[in-house]
Amino acid sequence: MSNNIEKLKDWFIFFVAVISCVIGIVFWIQTVNDNDFVRIENDIESLRDDIDSIRKNNNEILRIVGRLEGKIDK
Repeated sequence: MSNNIEKLKDWFIFFVAVISCVIGIVFWIQTVNDNDFVRIENDIESLRDDIDSIRKNNNEILRIVGRLEGKIDK
């Protein structure tokens, strides 16, 4: 009887150890990718700022070209 309890205890400990390892690996993989996501988010924000700057510059260029065309037509 005690031999069966020992085997059951050993199997239980084995399963808990395997589950703990799997959970540890999953959390490790998630934390490894966090740095990549932060870097990508920063790159996207930088690109958004650049695009806004380009749009403002394009609007200014179009206004200047419009004024020049108006002066040429006169």
